[in-house]
Amino acid sequence: MQTATNKTYAHFSTMRLLPRPRLRQHPRRSLLAAGFLLLPLLYLTFWIVEKTKFGRWYWNYAAAIHPVLLYIMPPGKWGSIDRPPRWVQEIHDAPWMGEWELPELSPPVFERRGNDEAQQEQLTTPALIKLHVFSTAFPGARAKRDLIRRLSPMLNIPVPYRHLVELKFVLGHAEDGDGGVDEAVEALLAEEQNERGDLIRLRIAHGENMNEGKTLDWIRAVGTGQDGGKEAWWLFKVDDDCVLNIAKLLDTLLKLDHHQPHYLGTSLNRWPGYHHHFTGMSMGFSWGLVKTLSAGIGEMTREAIETTWDEDVLMGELMFCLPSAPTCRKHPPYSGISDDPLPDYCNPHAPPPWGYLPPPPSLDPRTHLVRYDFLFRMSDKGVWWASGEVARHSKWFKPLDGYEREWEMRIKDRMWEPPTWLELYADPEAR
Repeated sequence: MQTATNKTYAHFSTMRLLPRPRLRQHPRRSLLAAGFLLLPLLYLTFWIVEKTKFGRWYWNYAAAIHPVLLYIMPPGKWGSIDRPPRWVQEIHDAPWMGEWELPELSPPVFERRGNDEAQQEQLTTPALIKLHVFSTAFPGARAKRDLIRRLSPMLNIPVPYRHLVELKFVLGHAEDGDGGVDEAVEALLAEEQNERGDLIRLRIAHGENMNEGKTLDWIRAVGTGQDGGKEAWWLFKVDDDCVLNIAKLLDTLLKLDHHQPHYLGTSLNRWPGYHHHFTGMSMGFSWGLVKTLSAGIGEMTREAIETTWDEDVLMGELMFCLPSAPTCRKHPPYSGISDDPLPDYCNPHAPPPWGYLPPPPSLDPRTHLVRYDFLFRMSDKGVWWASGEVARHSKWFKPLDGYEREWEMRIKDRMWEPPTWLELYADPEAR
């Protein structure tokens, strides 16, 4: 009887006598066959990029991975190159982002505010993140706000840490058909504010607008404390048809240095013919950047603020106008210090990259701005290959049932696990 060892030896001896695989016998023929299989796949990829509406997602992804890929994956027929970004002097003249004093986290502290008859306790300690959902003053928008309150990101935050997250809604004012104030709708909004206290009201053109200054007025309000006064490490704008995974977002933010100027979002669906920008589904800013933008916007004219321009493209535009970091500044004449000539990249008026080009460097050598691109981690539901693990956006999330289905499938019961070092700032009285 053969032992197991003998059987194994006989098996491997037989394998050595078998003919080698065809791939090794005919390597050239095998490579040629692989090439024929690969060519249709490449052609299909190029066809998708050039012809389909999702082509720019693939193109932008290639651009973000490495600039050389743009020579392999050419842009599609998406239109001509648009004008270069405007220069906004007021933004450049504001204090540099790294010069602001940043808030320190702490356990919660409440203050009683209001008159003697109606005093309310308000949380005054800084937040880790301020989430501001863009809504509208139209009557139909109340139902969506109530849904987001019911499915609040706070449900994914352990109770002792909820004071570190702020959730509010940004909206303008109700106008009637003649450009006046719609008193009936405003009365309902005032009632909602008294009940909830989570509305940020802006005085903006036409009562409501998206691309005529609303985003700039919002940043101005936050930076000057007109949104309630709390400071934060991070500020995020979120559309109300964007479902956000707060746990994944916080995990990412806590790996970043909030002292460094940051502009955050996703470039996947941006229009490549414009300058670099992140799409409007969700955009984030470090606190120093918020303060600089707010100071600059405060010096702009109303005409400049209300110039019609896509809000996300506008924000990307302002990133090229930021003040220079100290390494790109000359000493004042009275200092008596002679400076060497500054590098070319320190010239704030040098034309920035725009129009079918790879993203600018991050860290920006002139401003020290970090452009943090979530790429496929923030995506549209219709893009099958993008995970959207941090945020997903879709026209199907505008209806209440579509938003809730996405929330139940991807967000419900997924609790955030704070890092150990954050226990120092937990609410000692919360359970």
